[in-house]
Amino acid sequence: MSSLLPLKPAAASVRDRSLSPLLVELDDDDADEVLSALSSATARRLLAAVYDNPCPASELADELDTTLQTVGYHVERLVDAELIEPVTTWVSAQGREMAVYGPTRSAVVLFAGAERTESKLSSGLRTLVAGVGVTLVGSVAVQALWTARRPQVRYAAPAPAAPEPSVAEFVASYLAGPGALVLLVGVVLAVLVSLGAVWTQRRV
Repeated sequence: MSSLLPLKPAAASVRDRSLSPLLVELDDDDADEVLSALSSATARRLLAAVYDNPCPASELADELDTTLQTVGYHVERLVDAELIEPVTTWVSAQGREMAVYGPTRSAVVLFAGAERTESKLSSGLRTLVAGVGVTLVGSVAVQALWTARRPQVRYAAPAPAAPEPSVAEFVASYLAGPGALVLLVGVVLAVLVSLGAVWTQRRV
């Protein structure tokens, strides 16, 4: 039985656990606990270590070249701040269970200012969607005006009323008319404006 020890089941990675990021604004109530837990360089190194490779306190002490008591102190504070948590359990060769610690979030982000909370990508996508929407409406209007102003063939006798065009006929007429060109140009412009907005935010 002792040959089966130590038991070391693999700990799931951050990506496999589908963790979400932790966003902490500096004037939030949670900021004090997070900043206090991370005030020590040892605590920050410990947090970085479990992101790379979840492991028990004893291995963290060896990796950080410090004592088990120091690691235990910082582990307790990081657990209280909900920055790390036990993700699995290992069994030592002596049969003792050891908690393996991993991160609770995919990333920890401290920020100041409400303007920074919005994702640059989300802002760019909203600009793109709005631009495409406006362009689509405009292209349909142009297509309708072009269709209405086309010269009509005059018959000697009144022509029977034409049936309403099907969806396929409308789409074919739209693609053959100026509406499709207006839509294409509008989409290209919307993409360029969105990329420009994201680039501008990156430089701010």
